[in-house]
Amino acid sequence: MALKIRSLEPSELSLVTLLSAQIWPIAYKEIITQEQIKYMLNNMYSQHALEQNLRDGQTFLIAEQDGKPVGYAGYQVHFSHLECSKLHKLYVLPVSQHSGLGSALFNAVVNASKNEHCNHLILQVNKINPAVEFYRKKGMYIHEEAVFDIGNGFVMDDYIMRLDW
Repeated sequence: MALKIRSLEPSELSLVTLLSAQIWPIAYKEIITQEQIKYMLNNMYSQHALEQNLRDGQTFLIAEQDGKPVGYAGYQVHFSHLECSKLHKLYVLPVSQHSGLGSALFNAVVNASKNEHCNHLILQVNKINPAVEFYRKKGMYIHEEAVFDIGNGFVMDDYIMRLDW
């Protein structure tokens, strides 16, 4: 199976929306309510929201297995004008998890960040998300904890994790 990771063209943002609709209801079913999943998908993964992410400086990567989209990452170098990058999104279809795709996407983000002379990578992850262990295995550590009000009575109760190099 041939794996390819490439930058996503702005005209291809709908791939992120389609993958998210398949991934999120499964990935978050035991973490947040279905109402919050729907709210976050509508607000964070609409075409308009993703276009705004691009305008704000995010780069999207798509992972393709034998030409089929199976995962994506969204990151921003020099986040908030700092010498760090932020991994905003990293998701892989459930059937493709534990195959190295997530690691390949993560490594692509780290390499791109290093190439842009960033000193570390940060991300937010729900405190009870099993992905916390994935990121720990990648060398990340919990830098701080934060609760973010995302509107409509919903919050994100997250760890902010960090990787230094």
